[in-house]
Amino acid sequence: MGILNTILVLTVLLAVNNASARRSTPLIKNVHSGGIHFEGPHWSVAENALYWVDISGQRVYRMDGETGEVTFRQVAYGPVSLVVTVKNYPNIILLTVRSEVYLMDWNASPGDAALRQLSAVDVGLPDNRCNDGKVDAKGRLWFGTIGREVDSVLTEDMASLYLLDKNNFRQPEVKVRPVSVSNGLAWTKDNKFMFYIDTPTRNIDVFDFELDTGILHNRRTLFSFQANNVTGLPDGMTIDTDDNLWVACYNGGKVIKIDSRAGKLLEQHTLQVSKVSSVMFGGHDLSTLYVTTSKRDLTAAEIAQQPEAGSLFAIEGTGSKGRAEHQFVFPGADTY
Repeated sequence: MGILNTILVLTVLLAVNNASARRSTPLIKNVHSGGIHFEGPHWSVAENALYWVDISGQRVYRMDGETGEVTFRQVAYGPVSLVVTVKNYPNIILLTVRSEVYLMDWNASPGDAALRQLSAVDVGLPDNRCNDGKVDAKGRLWFGTIGREVDSVLTEDMASLYLLDKNNFRQPEVKVRPVSVSNGLAWTKDNKFMFYIDTPTRNIDVFDFELDTGILHNRRTLFSFQANNVTGLPDGMTIDTDDNLWVACYNGGKVIKIDSRAGKLLEQHTLQVSKVSSVMFGGHDLSTLYVTTSKRDLTAAEIAQQPEAGSLFAIEGTGSKGRAEHQFVFPGADTY
C-alpha cells in the first residue's frame, strides 16, 4: 500500500473513531427547571408521559412525551412524595401526601377535593411522611416512609416499607421495619430479586423475592457506597433491560450504574448539581434517562454555583434502555 493510501486509510479510521466517540458520549440536557425538591419520576408507556413530584413545592407534574408540554397539579394538603399511574384507567394516578395514599383524576377540577383516600400509614407518628415507591409485576404498590426531620436532622429507625394492593389497601402490610429513609426499589426481570435502599445506610441491599406472595428473604448488601468510595447518599433507583441498576447520588452530584449480579460499579454520570434525587428511563424507546434534582437546603452561595439545581434532566445516549414501569392495579378506580 502506498504512503498516500496509508494516510487516507488512517484518516478515515480516525474520523470513524472520533464519530463513534462522539456518539458514545451521553448528552445531558435540562428539560424542566424551577423546582425545589423534584423526586419520584414515573414513565407511563400507555400515556407516553413522564410524571414526577416536587415534595417541597407540593406539586405533581406531567410532561407529554410527544410535545414536551409540562402541566402540574397543586396539592395544598401537604408534601407529595410519589406518583404512579393506574392500569386501565388513563389519567387516574396514585399519589402519596403526608403519610396517606390517594387516587386522583388528573383531569378533575383543581383543588384537593379531587383526592380520594385509599390508606394512611405510620399512624401515631405524626411527623413521619411517605417517601419513595414502585409498583411490582403483580400491580402492587411497594412504598416506604421517612422519620421525623428537624433542620435536616433525621430521627432514624422510625419508618417502614409497606406493600399495598387492591385487597389490603385499608391496612397495608409492613414488609421491612425499622427503616430510616425508605427510598429506591427495583426488581430483576425474572422477579427473583428485589433491590432496596434505606438511604442512611449508604447501601443498596438485595432480597430474594417471591412474586406470587410478595415474601422477602435473605437480605444482604449488594453495593456499599463507603466500600466503593462513592460520594453522597443512595436515593432513587431504576433498572435497565440488562438488569443493571441506575442510582441517584444525593449530595454526590451524579448517577451511577451498578452490575446487579456482581455488585460492581460500571459507570458514573456527573451533573452540575449536587442533590441528584432519582432516575427513570422513558421516551418512545425507553432509552432516555430522566433525572430529578433538588435545591432544598442549599445556601444562596451554593445555588449561585449550581443554578440548575431543582431541575429535571434527561440523559441521552447511555447505550442502555429501561423496562416499562408497572402500573398499580385497582379495579373500579374511576368510581372509587
